[in-house]
Amino acid sequence: MTGLHSVVAQEFTPMSSLLVPPPLASAAAVFCGPHGAVTRLARDRAVFRQTLYREAHAVVAALDPHPRSALVDELRQQLAALKDSADRQSRQLRLAIVVDADKQAEFAATAQALGVSLSAARALLGVLLGAAAPSVARLGRLTHRAGQQASAVLAVLDEHARPRARQVAADEIFVGRKPVLMTVEQDSLCWLGGRLADSRDGPQWAREFDKLPAAQQVTRDGGQGMEKGLALVNAHRRQAGQAEVADQEDHFHILHRARRALREVRAKAARALGQAEKAQAAMRRARRKKKLPGGVATHVAKLWRTAEAAFDRWSVQERAYERLGAGLRLFTADGELNTPQRAEAEVRAALVELDGPEWSRVRTKLVGPKAFTFLARVHAQLAALPVSAALATAAVQVEVLRRQPETLRGAGPGAGLLRGLLLACGLVLWLSQEAGAQALSLVRGVLNGAWRSSSLVEGVNSVLRMQQRRHKRLTQGLLDLKRLYWNAHVFAAGRRKGKSPYQRLGLALPPGAWWQLLQQPPEQLRQQLSELNKAG
Repeated sequence: MTGLHSVVAQEFTPMSSLLVPPPLASAAAVFCGPHGAVTRLARDRAVFRQTLYREAHAVVAALDPHPRSALVDELRQQLAALKDSADRQSRQLRLAIVVDADKQAEFAATAQALGVSLSAARALLGVLLGAAAPSVARLGRLTHRAGQQASAVLAVLDEHARPRARQVAADEIFVGRKPVLMTVEQDSLCWLGGRLADSRDGPQWAREFDKLPAAQQVTRDGGQGMEKGLALVNAHRRQAGQAEVADQEDHFHILHRARRALREVRAKAARALGQAEKAQAAMRRARRKKKLPGGVATHVAKLWRTAEAAFDRWSVQERAYERLGAGLRLFTADGELNTPQRAEAEVRAALVELDGPEWSRVRTKLVGPKAFTFLARVHAQLAALPVSAALATAAVQVEVLRRQPETLRGAGPGAGLLRGLLLACGLVLWLSQEAGAQALSLVRGVLNGAWRSSSLVEGVNSVLRMQQRRHKRLTQGLLDLKRLYWNAHVFAAGRRKGKSPYQRLGLALPPGAWWQLLQQPPEQLRQQLSELNKAG
C-alpha cells in the first residue's frame, strides 16, 4: 500500500561468550587498552593495578621464545643421545648369540668333531658364559647324545651316498689297539666308512667293501687284510655275474718308502765324507808335528775312496728314484699316455739300480703288478668310448699335453714337435665340431678318474689322529659324529672350495647346516633324501 512502510522482522542469533583468562585481560588492558582501561579493570576485579601489570608482563614472558630455546636444545641433545644408544643396542642385538642348552650342545659336538677336547671346549665357553659355563661332564653327555644321533642319521645318509662311489681309497688307522677301517671316495673326499673293528683281517674288510655296490676300483696300501677282503668281494661278484672291483696298489706308500730309503743313502754318504774329512785333518796335524804313524795315509785314502763310492751310489740311486717316480705316472716325460707295459719296464729298470738294504722293502713288498692297474683301466675305458679311434687319439694327445705344459716349452726340436702335434690334434677336434667336443669331454672324464694313490685317505685319517693321544677311548658314536661333520662341512679352499663332500659326491641334502641335519628324525630324513635324489 502506498505510503506504508513494510516492516521486515530480523532474526537475531545468540553469540556464545568466552571467559577471558584474567592474565590475558590484564595484558590487553595494559598494552592495547585506551587511557583508563587499567584503572577500570582493576576496579572491576577489585585488585591493585600493580597486579594487572605483573600479570601482563608474565604473559609476555610466557610468549617469548628466547628463554625456552636452551631447554629445546637440551631436549634435542637428549633425543639424539637416546637415538645413538638405541642404534648401538640394536647393533649389539644383531651380533648377540643366545647360548642356550641347544647352542651349548652344538658347541660341544662341533668341538669334538674338530678334535678339540672337552676341557678346552669348556674353557672357550667360559669366555662367553663365565661361571655359568657347563661342566666337562655335562659337555661329555651332550656329545655322547649327539654321537648317538649321528649314528642314526648316517645310517640313512649312507643308503644314498655309498651307491654313488666309483673310486674308493681304503686304509686303516689304529686308535689304541683297535683298528678303524676307513673308506673314502677320492674325488669328493666323502668319508664313506669309519668302523671301529675288532680286527683288520679279510672278512672284516669284505664287510666294508660289500657296502660299496657300485665301486669300480679300490686303491689300497700293502695291507694283507685289505687284499684278502677285496679278493672275497670279487669272488662273490663273480658268482653273481657282476663286474669285479679293480685292485690298485697304492703309489703313495711306494714313493714315501723310497724317499726314506734315499735319505738313508744320502745320510750314509754324508757320514762317510765326514769320517774322511776328520781323518784327513788328523793326518795333517800329525804331519805338522812330525808324528805321523805308518799306514795312516793308506787308511785316509781308503776312507776317501769309501766316501767317493757312497756319493756315487747316492747319485746313481737318486736318478733311479726319479725314474721310479716317472714310471708310475699317468703320462710320460715325452708327452704320451703311459702304458702298463712301459710303466712296469721303467720301474723294473729303476729297481735294478736301487740295491742295498735300504731298498729291500721297496723291491720285495711295495712294487707289484697291481701297481699298474690304473693304467690298464684307463686304456680299457678309452677303448670303450663311443667315439671314433682317431678322435679319441687326438683328444688324448691334447689332454696329455695340456696337463704337461713343461713339455711344450723350450726352443729344441722336441718341444717344437710337440707344439705342432698339439696344434694338429686341436685342429682335428675343431673340424669335427660336436663330435670333437664330445670326444674331448669323454677323454677328460676318463683321465680325471685315473686314481693311483690313497694319500687322500691319509688326509682324512688326520681327523682321527688328533684324538689318538688326547682320548683314552674313542667310541663309534664319536667316530660317526666326526664323519657326519666332515661330510657336511664346506671346503674353504682348493678345487673343492664352496662345496661339501656330500655335494661333491652329487648327494642333495635338506637346507641347513650340519647341526640341523643331525636333529632330523631318521624316517623324515629318509623321505626328504628320496625326494631330493630321485634321479640318483
